[in-house]
Amino acid sequence: MTGSTTTSFDLRAMAALLAQGRQLRALSWLLLAAALLALVVPTASPPPSPVALALSLVAGLLQCYYALRVDFDARLFQAASEDEDSVRAAQRLDASLLALGLLKPGRAGRDWPARWRGARGLMVRQAVSLSVQAAALVWAYGRVWA
Repeated sequence: MTGSTTTSFDLRAMAALLAQGRQLRALSWLLLAAALLALVVPTASPPPSPVALALSLVAGLLQCYYALRVDFDARLFQAASEDEDSVRAAQRLDASLLALGLLKPGRAGRDWPARWRGARGLMVRQAVSLSVQAAALVWAYGRVWA
């Protein structure tokens, strides 16, 4: 897929995959609530590791940041897919992002595969943050269950 051959269907497919980040976000929020609850209402004996709970909270907040970025990209890809001319859609997207101050001038003009690699990288970071968040929560309660 080159920048000039990216179709509106390709953009819709990219947006659909990025939209799956919403499920990762929902799971992360549940884990975030569990970690917060454990900090506020410690009922287990021995109590969960505060370091592990803090790590889970930090990873959860980081995941929230990436979730916002991934969801924004999903919506941008979906909006761009409404234009049959992907080159024009990219130019309009760059113009909008520049006007909003969300894009550095040197980053304008990237092709769709480059944009896709960036968006996919954010989603990978979101998934890694969720994994760290879950692992830290298991570590926190591992002491309780052992």
